[in-house]
Amino acid sequence: MIQLTNIEKSFGARSLFTGITWRIKPGDRVGLIGPNGAGKTTLMKIVAGLAAPDSGEVSRLIKTLRAGFLTQETDESALDEPLLEEVLKGRQDILALEKELEDITDQLKHATGETAINLTSRLDAVHERFKAAGGFEYVARAKSILRGVGFLESDFHKPMRSFSGGWRTRARLAQILSAAPEILLLDEPTNHLDLESTEWLEKFLSTYQGAVVLISHDRYFLNRAITSIAELEDGQLMVYPFAYDRFVREKEAHRELLEKQASLQKREIEKQEKFIERFKAKASKATQAQSRVKALEKIERIEIRQSPKPVAFKFQETGRIGHTAVELASISVSYGDKPVLRELDFALRRGERIALVGPNGAGKSTLLKTIAGVIPSIGGKISFGANVAPSYFAQHQAETLDVNKTILDEVTTSIPFEFIPMARTCLGAFLFHGDDVHKKISSLSGGEKARVAMAKLALTPTNLLLLDEPTNHLDLQSRLALEKALAQYGGCILMISHDRAFIDAIANKVVRIDRGRLTEYHGGYAYYESRRVSEISGMRDEETDGIVSKASRKEIRRESAQQRQELNRKVGPLKQRLSKTEEEINRVENRIAELEGSLANPEIYQNPEEARSLAKELSDTKKRNDTLLAEWEAMAEEMESITAGHLA
Repeated sequence: MIQLTNIEKSFGARSLFTGITWRIKPGDRVGLIGPNGAGKTTLMKIVAGLAAPDSGEVSRLIKTLRAGFLTQETDESALDEPLLEEVLKGRQDILALEKELEDITDQLKHATGETAINLTSRLDAVHERFKAAGGFEYVARAKSILRGVGFLESDFHKPMRSFSGGWRTRARLAQILSAAPEILLLDEPTNHLDLESTEWLEKFLSTYQGAVVLISHDRYFLNRAITSIAELEDGQLMVYPFAYDRFVREKEAHRELLEKQASLQKREIEKQEKFIERFKAKASKATQAQSRVKALEKIERIEIRQSPKPVAFKFQETGRIGHTAVELASISVSYGDKPVLRELDFALRRGERIALVGPNGAGKSTLLKTIAGVIPSIGGKISFGANVAPSYFAQHQAETLDVNKTILDEVTTSIPFEFIPMARTCLGAFLFHGDDVHKKISSLSGGEKARVAMAKLALTPTNLLLLDEPTNHLDLQSRLALEKALAQYGGCILMISHDRAFIDAIANKVVRIDRGRLTEYHGGYAYYESRRVSEISGMRDEETDGIVSKASRKEIRRESAQQRQELNRKVGPLKQRLSKTEEEINRVENRIAELEGSLANPEIYQNPEEARSLAKELSDTKKRNDTLLAEWEAMAEEMESITAGHLA
C-alpha cells in the first residue's frame, strides 16, 4: 500500500530520523509510539503525502489511494456549516455522483427519443457507481459515527462554530471515519474523547477494513485497537508485530538478551586484546597476534541504544489532613438555565484516590471545578477538612501558561519562595535541561507545555490534588513518571482521566456520575469495567455486598429498568420503520418481477413507446429497491449500535 525506503528528515541542524524503511500493508493496524519530539507527527505527514522527506523514496502502490489524516490542530474552516453537512463533505466522490444523478434526472424530465434512451443508460451507469461507492448508506453511516464519537442527534444541524475546539476535532474524526479511506492516519485520536467514545472507537477500528496507523499514548487503546507497534526512537524505527503490553515485554527481553551478548562479546574482545598486547612483540607469536587483530577488526560490535532517562519527580506535600478532605452536601450547579448537578452529596476521605467517570456531559469536570472554586454552586454546602490545601490542574492547563515568559519564569512566579531553588531540578526531571529553561513558552510544543504545567503543580505544596485530564499531551514515558509520582503522593486525589491504564495504576475507587447520581466502585478501572458489565446485563453476585455503596439493589434494578425503557424508546420507532420498510421492499420486489415478466415477452416491443416506458419504470423501481435495502441496512445497523451501546 505505502512503502517508505531510506527516509531521512532534518529540521535545521537537528536530524529527526535517518534510513527509515517501512511498509504499510492493507489491513495493518499500527500504533506509532515514541517520546515527544521524536518526529512521530512528521513521519505521519510524510506517509500522508503532506510533507516530503529530505531523501529517500515514498511509494504508493495504489495510485488512487485515499488517506484520512487526523491532525492535532483544530480546523477553523467552514465554521458556519452544519455539523452533519461538514462531516458528509468527507465523501466528495459520493456528493459529486449524487449531484450528477440529480442533473440527469432533471434532464430526463424533458428528454424524448434517443436522448431519453442515452440519458437513461447514463443514469443506470452513474447509479451503479453511486451504489458501489456506498451512496445509499453514507448518510446513515455518518450519523452512526457521529453518535459513536459522542454527538447527540440534536447536534447534527448545529453550526460548527457552536462547538469547542475539542468537539470540532471529534467532528473531523467523524468526517475521516465516514469517508472510509484505504488508510487512516490518526494523530492522538483519543485526546478529546471521553471513555465511552474511546471504547466505541476501539471497536470501530478493530473491524476497519483499511489500514490504520495511529499515534497514541493510551496503553489500553494500544492493546485493543492495534496489532503491531512501530517505535520511533533515536531517529530509528523498529516495528514489532504485537500489541503494546507484549511489545513492552518483548522489547525488555530483547534488551536483556542484547546486554548479555554485549557482555560476553566485551569479555571476548578484552581477552583477545590482552593476547595481542602480550605477544605482538614476540616473533613466535606475532603472526597469531596479527591474525587476531584482523579478526577483531571484522567483529560487528553490539551497541545498545540508551533510552532517555525516565522523568523522576515528586509532588510537594503539606500537612496531614483529617478524616475528611472535602464534603459536599446537596450541591447543585447549572450552566445558564441548564442544571448539571442537582442536590449532590459527595465526600472524599483521607487516603482515597478517586477517578470520576461517566458519559460526556454528566458533570465530571463541573464537580471538579465546583470543589476547586472555579464555578459557584447553587445552594448546598462545600466543607474542607482541617489543614486541607487543594491544587487544581485544569483540562487545558497548558493553555493558561503565559506565552511571553520563559519556562523558568513561568514556573517560579507562582510557587513559594523557599521552593524556587528546587525549580531547576524539577524542570530537569521534566526534560528541560541547561539553557532549555530560558526558552519562551510560545516556542514550545503542546507536550512541552503540558510538562511545564505539571512541573508548576509538582512545586506547589498541596495535600489534595484535583486533576482534570492530567495526562493529555504527555507521552508514555511522562505518563509512567506521573503515575510513579502520584503513587508516592501521600495526599488525596480526585481526578478525571480517559487513560484507563492510568486510572488502574492510581485510583483505589472509581465514582461514576450518570443522570445526577453517584455510584462508587471500590477498585481500579478494570474492576469498574467488569462490574458495569455485570450490572447492565442484570447479573448480581450475592457476595459483592458493599461494593456499590451508593446504590442499593433496588436502585440498581430501577436503573436497569430505566435503561430498558430508554432502549425501547429508541428502538421502538426503529422497529416500526423496519417493519414498514420490509413491507415496501416486498411490494417493490413483486413489481420488479412483474415488469421483468412483461419485458421478457417479445410482443411488448411491437410498441416501442410502451417498452421504453416499462424499461424506465423497471430501472426506477430497481433504484427504489436499492434505496429501500440501503435504508433497511442502515436502520438495522443503527438498532444494533443502540443496543450495543446500552450493553456496553
